[in-house]
Amino acid sequence: MKESVLITGGNGFIGAHVSNKFVSLGYKVFVLCRRGTSDNVEFNQNVEKGNIQVIKGSIIDFDYNSIHEKFKYIIHVAGKVSPYGKLEDFLATNYDSTKRLLEYANTQPSLECFSYLSSTAVYGYGGYKHLLETAPKKPFNNPYSISKLQTENLVKTFAEKNNINYLILRPGNVFGEYDYTSSNEIYSRVKRQKMSICAGGKYLSCFVYSGNLAEAIAYTTTHPSCYNTDYNITDGQDETLKEYLTMVANEFGVKPKFTNFPAPLAKMVASLVEGTYKLFHIKKAPLITKFSIWQNCADYNFSIDKLLRTGYKPTTDFKTAIKNTCEWYNSIDTAKKK
Repeated sequence: MKESVLITGGNGFIGAHVSNKFVSLGYKVFVLCRRGTSDNVEFNQNVEKGNIQVIKGSIIDFDYNSIHEKFKYIIHVAGKVSPYGKLEDFLATNYDSTKRLLEYANTQPSLECFSYLSSTAVYGYGGYKHLLETAPKKPFNNPYSISKLQTENLVKTFAEKNNINYLILRPGNVFGEYDYTSSNEIYSRVKRQKMSICAGGKYLSCFVYSGNLAEAIAYTTTHPSCYNTDYNITDGQDETLKEYLTMVANEFGVKPKFTNFPAPLAKMVASLVEGTYKLFHIKKAPLITKFSIWQNCADYNFSIDKLLRTGYKPTTDFKTAIKNTCEWYNSIDTAKKK
């Protein structure tokens, strides 16, 4: 009999890759999400085949008591992700909904692990190279970063109090196929030679390919020796933003061409734009935010030595990951032109 896993936000960019991974490992996959389909073609195929069962609902108010399945793992991917907004809105979605899910997890007698997907944003933008998990958490003054750290503390405290095995997983900057939030825009601009960078793109970054991230989540979740701690998850590369974008351009077969904005100018513009949006109570996130600019104006790089010591190894190399993402972008770009 197949064991079951519940994945919140399992039809989203990251969640769909995680859902597909657990299907490939032979689990019964249940996905809590607001709609039944995904941008991920393989996810939709797995739903059609009955490999993934979709439970429609929002993490904010879903009645978990309506689920009668017993889960071995719960993986909490869903949450509010944005570089802009009000802290109370982020806490309502990220913190409060996680508390409700933890309370449900506490009723699951067969549960082996509760995995929470956080972010390296909890460390802040202080200029980091190979930063360890033990480093102080100093989130940027941004509601997303603050809500993620508060939720991390909730997961750890609740799990330890109630003897629940837990994981806090912190991905870096995720890219890959079906990423319509950032990769789509970035790869489009690189291909059209209209990509803008700040500070010359000279600082180290922390990219992680979606396929490798899904494998890392599945590996740590299903290996008890990994439990009750936190892990940074990146591809372990020491690439700068410019190096990464140059690899993307090379894969597209175009000359790397970037418009550079000096760090002081980029920060000033971001502050002015964001300040204007707040002054006029504009809810939509501006195209340029302090959150995105500050991240690229200092080294933002994390050690994954702790993760590698568990026995996990990224299976897709960086060049292949970029190639896969470029091929995906080319496919949707071609479809747009038809």
